[in-house]
Amino acid sequence: MATPHCARVIYWRANPGQFEAYTNYLRDIVEPIDHEAQRRGDLLGFTTLMDASPGAPWTHMRLFTFENPAQRANMVAALAQAATTLTPDAGKRAARAAHVATLRERVGESDFDIL
Repeated sequence: MATPHCARVIYWRANPGQFEAYTNYLRDIVEPIDHEAQRRGDLLGFTTLMDASPGAPWTHMRLFTFENPAQRANMVAALAQAATTLTPDAGKRAARAAHVATLRERVGESDFDIL
């Protein structure tokens, strides 16, 4: 197995009253896409950390690890391709995107090197 040399973290905040729904969405819809990208070799690993404490700056932090910066730079395209593989119907993907927009908002993103 390759050694991760870099990572990307994306911070999300579930909309009020949507913590459980967004958690379920990540587990049921997003993780299969991430697994497909991982199977293809587009990322080494991923995990989601959750913080349900009141006033937390984010509720879901998604951590992706990569073998190199080029792989990280291709992350969005690679995940889009994995999503297309799993859900070829563009209308279904658009409906899914519209639905998730009601569940959360993006807080931020950071790229890291790993020692």
